[in-house]
Amino acid sequence: MPCRAVDKAPGYRKVIQDLNRRYDLHFDSILHVDRTWRNNRIESDQAALTRLPGPRQSFRSLRSAKATVVAIETIRTIKNGHISNTAPGVRGEADFVRALFRKTT
Repeated sequence: MPCRAVDKAPGYRKVIQDLNRRYDLHFDSILHVDRTWRNNRIESDQAALTRLPGPRQSFRSLRSAKATVVAIETIRTIKNGHISNTAPGVRGEADFVRALFRKTT
């Protein structure tokens, strides 16, 4: 796994490219990450959930909040390929979601 330098300073990109090329033209041992939360997967997952309700909106019941969070996490699980023992394709994903929501209601 490459080393990561996290900062928004504009000069970092050039310096890191020079360091990488000094050792080898195809050497990418140091990466420059200048996007917010990109260096931390846990924080990037949480960022989407904190943006969900918006500044003046809120959930009217705990049940609807729970169902929304379960749906978001289900979609993320499917997108990241973390489900197993399902039928391949869309049918397997649909069965997985149906079974999951059957448990929460």
